[in-house]
Amino acid sequence: MGYTLAILGCGVMGQALLSAIYNAPAASPETKEFYPSKIITCNSSKGSAGNVEELIKSFGKSANDIEVETTFDDNKRAVNEAQVVLLGTKPYLAQEVLNSVNVSEKLLLSLVAGWTIEQLGEYSQYVTRIMTNTPAKFGYGMAVLSHSARVSNHNKSLVKELVGNIGDCIELPEKNMDAATALVGSGPAFVLLMMESLMESGIKMGIPLKESKQCAIKVLEGTAKMVEKTGEHPSVLKHQVCTPGGTTIAGLCVMEEKGVRSGIVKGVEEAAAVASRLGKK
Repeated sequence: MGYTLAILGCGVMGQALLSAIYNAPAASPETKEFYPSKIITCNSSKGSAGNVEELIKSFGKSANDIEVETTFDDNKRAVNEAQVVLLGTKPYLAQEVLNSVNVSEKLLLSLVAGWTIEQLGEYSQYVTRIMTNTPAKFGYGMAVLSHSARVSNHNKSLVKELVGNIGDCIELPEKNMDAATALVGSGPAFVLLMMESLMESGIKMGIPLKESKQCAIKVLEGTAKMVEKTGEHPSVLKHQVCTPGGTTIAGLCVMEEKGVRSGIVKGVEEAAAVASRLGKK
């Protein structure tokens, strides 16, 4: 019999993890123990719990025989039943939610931006911080993990197995988590701004909206795959596209002149600075 996982605050990111874990392929005999036999989702209202229920109805049968129970205003019972607790609330609600339950002997997984292992350690010694992003809901996400000193190797493997289903994940020291919040968590919004800009450039020059969107999507998708498959630094691949006196170098020079590169870097840095302040409010 497997363990029970409680998700406190099953909003956008909680649902992304729920989807990834529930819809994971059948586990091997070596990893089967890492999957819960039951997930209890906890929301603050009947309406938000209903949204989770609708999501679950869209799923097929779990390959790992996971049962899901949706609840609202029932955090204490869910935590009492669970061995692993995933905290997915907004940062300003985290303290109130944690004060209302006892997670002292639980493995506490936190999606809460800005809340440090030290802060979470007031409630449990067994803490893993997770920073992921919205593409996780579709299996194309990225996650960064950071563990407290008391998390066992077994539980580190458990977390990596579960979270790896969102796409990919890596472990980093906690000092990098604010940067990861900006790069990984906020990153999709920054990329979508680039996609939108590419789309609008096409429209400005007469390409219809639908076709501009299709072109922008494939340019970003294909370029990311090219970097991943070749292992080359982006600057190397970028210069392979440039021909002397050609269109690409001309466009790049204008973008550099307008501060596109520095604007992206400064934007990510500002997002990280805000992340560092979230847990202090």
